[in-house]
Amino acid sequence: MSLDIPAGGNAPATYPLQFINIEITPLIDGKYSVAMQATLLDEDRLEFVGQDLAHVHVKTLDDALAIIRQNVTPLAAHGS
Repeated sequence: MSLDIPAGGNAPATYPLQFINIEITPLIDGKYSVAMQATLLDEDRLEFVGQDLAHVHVKTLDDALAIIRQNVTPLAAHGS
């Protein structure tokens, strides 16, 4: 299962959250690429499932951190 949602979208995880992979890459034009993927556990099949959370280009590191906050906060609240 792979789900692409716009950065800042609030799609709750359908399986228990295991971890989130975040990549911030500087681009040649001075912007940054932010890519986020959650790894979830499908307890019925006992397998890990990757879910794309965001893949955007931003102007500043502050903007990158805002994207991360927008996508991690709903998942953290869903897991508690």
